Amino acid sequence: MKNYSKKMGFINIAGGLITGFLVATINPGENPIIGFITVGVITSACLFFLQFSARKLNGNRQLTTAIYLAFFLRLLIGILLFILLPSFGYDEPYNNTGYLYLDAYRRDTDAWQLAQSDAPITAAFQEEFSTDQYGGLLTLSAAVYRYLSPDGHRPLLILILTSFFYTIGLPFFWNAVKHRWNEKTANASAWIYALYPESIILGASQMREPILIGLSAIAFWGVSVWDRSKKKSLLAIAISLIAIVFISSKAAIAILAAIALWFWLEHLLEKSSKLICTLSWFFLILLICVGVLLSWNWLVDSSKWDLYLMESASGRIQWELELVGEQYRVPFIVTYGLAQPVLPATIAYPGIPLTRAVAIFRAVGWYLLIPLMVTGFLLFWKQPDKKYKRIMLLFFILIIVWTLISSARAGGDQWDNPRYRSIFLTWMAFTAGWAWVETITKHSFWLWRLLLVEIIYTSAFIQWYLNRYYGLFTRMAFWPMIKLLLAIGAVIIAGGLIFDVGYAKLKERDQ
Repeated sequence: MKNYSKKMGFINIAGGLITGFLVATINPGENPIIGFITVGVITSACLFFLQFSARKLNGNRQLTTAIYLAFFLRLLIGILLFILLPSFGYDEPYNNTGYLYLDAYRRDTDAWQLAQSDAPITAAFQEEFSTDQYGGLLTLSAAVYRYLSPDGHRPLLILILTSFFYTIGLPFFWNAVKHRWNEKTANASAWIYALYPESIILGASQMREPILIGLSAIAFWGVSVWDRSKKKSLLAIAISLIAIVFISSKAAIAILAAIALWFWLEHLLEKSSKLICTLSWFFLILLICVGVLLSWNWLVDSSKWDLYLMESASGRIQWELELVGEQYRVPFIVTYGLAQPVLPATIAYPGIPLTRAVAIFRAVGWYLLIPLMVTGFLLFWKQPDKKYKRIMLLFFILIIVWTLISSARAGGDQWDNPRYRSIFLTWMAFTAGWAWVETITKHSFWLWRLLLVEIIYTSAFIQWYLNRYYGLFTRMAFWPMIKLLLAIGAVIIAGGLIFDVGYAKLKERDQ
């Protein structure tokens, strides 16, 4: 154990020194020595804290490996994008300065300007800084630049923080799933959390979502630990939610609702009398209705605006809307948003290689996660424990509702849709990890059936887009193709149901 700790300590220090050297070389500022020391110390401190957290939360070596891989993947990909985008990205100001996201470029530029000014850091919360509607990440970035990098603008410093905040949620998430469910599910969920492509790209950028995901994972752990330590539970939930409010007040509302609902089902509902249970359900429904009424106008207005921007900015969307018809405009764009990044389009679209590679990477991750989550939804009904089923159902409802809200709010955009819905990645990673373990241990065929349906659908649309962009092959009309694909999917699903029923009857007969 001592040798293992020494080995980890060496990795932490070496990781800090190598990262410091890279940043001092690539992003030197006026004084490269300051960059080397600052980055080296911060990176090593982050790694030591991650290792300490894994040890305190009784993590196994598989978790430790996932933690280091999660942190360094995001940091190294962020550094690579910072190097490659100016030469191989689009000729836009944000790509030319090494940023993948326009939002990140604007906010980080404002943070550097604020750090150089005489204004207090808290000025980030004033309306004049419209690049961060919440002010939290802008404040954090400005503080880092003012006190840790006064000699030069080093955007890579922020990547260390986004990589760290995302990764710090991993040991808490693993521990929560292990104690509430089992270690196999914890390992599978942790790997999905660590390697999910959208989260890697977000963690490799100066975005708020990696921080929100990591903090929500800590709150997730807070709910699971209540029966073991009420003090730790309250501290974890309170600290993480306060920090989430600092970064994004709107995301905080959604995450707080998810945590509160799970806490209620997990720790309060079964211990209450019938009258209290009935009143709890009544107030829950009332609270949901009030929340919908209060947020409806904002959601509708912002969605309309985003839908308009999406249509006006994309000739491809306008062309596809002509195919489906005006009466299906809103459902089409919302559904289109659910599919973003659209894998067939990312494969066929004649864009530049670097951004196409990023788009395909993100799309493959989402198209692998969807069948896992749907499989989980199909399998959890067989669980004998009612409380278990209620909690799993809650998680799936949260994922579905938030994904739909994200799609409507982002108007089908290929960048905003995935990053909005990724805020609930903690719940997505768990349901997907649980589904994988159930598929393997129960020898279920549903995941493979759903993957087959997805492969058929994706292949058909790849051919459709290849004809659209390059004139290759013969393209079916849109609606006949949709009807044919739905029929194929229905046959596969119905065949699977018939097979399962017949197989179950044969097993009963043999017994």
